[in-house]
Amino acid sequence: MSNSNRQRQRRAERTRAFLNELSQRYPDCFARKRDRIRPLEIGIEKALRAAVDAEHRDEPVPNWLIRQALARYTRAPAYLDAIIAGHDRINLHGEAVEAVTESAIARAREQRTEQKQRNAERKRQQAEEAEARQRREKLEQLAERFNR
Repeated sequence: MSNSNRQRQRRAERTRAFLNELSQRYPDCFARKRDRIRPLEIGIEKALRAAVDAEHRDEPVPNWLIRQALARYTRAPAYLDAIIAGHDRINLHGEAVEAVTESAIARAREQRTEQKQRNAERKRQQAEEAEARQRREKLEQLAERFNR
């Protein structure tokens, strides 16, 4: 698979659409509302693969799409917060199947901290860029006044 920007964008759009489809088919598992999100059971990919294969016999869903959708869902801040809160892991039907381990909670805390740091850095860079843009615009205005 090539990694051109256009192809990455199409894959991301397809992943979002597939996640939307999953949330409609399995609303008790793939929640849309932040407060309803629960950690997924370990190995849910296999159960999801079997369920998707049974429903999409005419057009199979590629493995990369299932993995990408699960990765996107499980890296979301709300999902990590659900793990940190210690909610039980659920299966495709929304039934509790196992408890979240302490190591999973610790890893989720690390990931969440990294996300917050990246967001803070992104905001800092955006603020610096906005400040530089304003400075440039003021200088251009001054230059325009003196060049009249």
